[in-house]
Amino acid sequence: MSGVGGMDVTLRRSRGALFVAFGAQGFSLIALTSEIPTLEKQLHIGDSTVAAVMAAVLVVAALGSLVAGALVGRFGSRIVLRVAQLLVLAAITGVGSAHTLGAAMPFLLLVGAAIGAVDATTNMQAVALQRRYGRSIILSFHGVWAFGAAIGSVSATLATNTHTSLLVFYAAASVPLAVLLLAVGKFLLAGVKDETIAVDAQTGKPPAIAWRPMLAVCAVMALAYFADSTVSSAGGLYVQDGLHGHGWQITIVYFAYAVPFMAGRFAGDRLTERFGGVPVGRAGAAIAAAGFVIAVAAPGPLVALLGFGVVGLGISVMAPLCFSAAGRLDPAETGVAVARLNIFNYVGFLFGSALVTGLWGAGVPHRAGLVVPLVAAGAIAAFAFGFGERRTAEHFAAVRAQARGAAGEDGGGFTLSEPASTPNAG
Repeated sequence: MSGVGGMDVTLRRSRGALFVAFGAQGFSLIALTSEIPTLEKQLHIGDSTVAAVMAAVLVVAALGSLVAGALVGRFGSRIVLRVAQLLVLAAITGVGSAHTLGAAMPFLLLVGAAIGAVDATTNMQAVALQRRYGRSIILSFHGVWAFGAAIGSVSATLATNTHTSLLVFYAAASVPLAVLLLAVGKFLLAGVKDETIAVDAQTGKPPAIAWRPMLAVCAVMALAYFADSTVSSAGGLYVQDGLHGHGWQITIVYFAYAVPFMAGRFAGDRLTERFGGVPVGRAGAAIAAAGFVIAVAAPGPLVALLGFGVVGLGISVMAPLCFSAAGRLDPAETGVAVARLNIFNYVGFLFGSALVTGLWGAGVPHRAGLVVPLVAAGAIAAFAFGFGERRTAEHFAAVRAQARGAAGEDGGGFTLSEPASTPNAG
């Protein structure tokens, strides 16, 4: 019993350390994006340049995630995560010290690469912890990310209201965060590599996961993150330039979005259990679209903030529904479906942050530019059929029969069990 108790203590400490890692990641990213209007003035750049810079940073983030995967194979995810976390904080502080785009770009690209590495390794640790717990806990980590993001938004607002320079703000936030991360990082799981992708014990290759049923779910993920990144990266610019907001009205945008987002996230599982994934997904799409309608029609910043909050409430259920559907499409829990799904996270984030600001930079009126994420949010309803539990089960029944016919037995090392049995469902 002592051995089991010791393992429980180890897992609880690892989980606590990973909560800190996710929260710090959310804080850092939103503390940076909430200050984009201030950074735009400090670097003397316009909306079109901001769009190009954001696109470059997100591309580098995707590359950083891939590089992290290679480094994890040699050093393990704990070491890579701990180093990448410190690089994020150092790079953000460097961004705050820059007063020209040329001086800021190396730090911005480092932010992208390091955030991509942190994103990859935190999720590797989360998947490994979930396996050891034997139940779904991964959504709680993303909830803590949202909490950290909300704190980042509030902190950026306080910095703006007190006329604190970006350098002082980022340095004051980064130093204590670095100390905290160094203190708790030793409790992260050691020796964990990339457990998000399993391989067939007989062939040594990842099992085939049908791509076609994933398309609807991947489309929802991309559209949801399109809407999400529009608010987080361009919402402040819309309030500032489109509605002539000032001060806290600009930097509080993500907080107004994040509070309803967290509420919807925590209620989403219960709603899905009661009504089913398809109705909840379509209702969320309608709510998110309505939020953008409010923001587009807003006579001033305060109504726009209300609209962004409604968007957050609607979008909040999308990622959990997508991950649940991916789990049902991957009943052997190999992680292949989730890995495919994550690609569309980056796709949506890239287009959401770059396209809208790019349109504004090209002279499109701010209200008209915000219609694009409005349409994207509403389009989620058309793809919500991918959340249908019955449709997925029928698909896997066909795949199982085909696999048995081809192999003459059960198809190999992975058993295509009932989709509802996966711990990731819901």
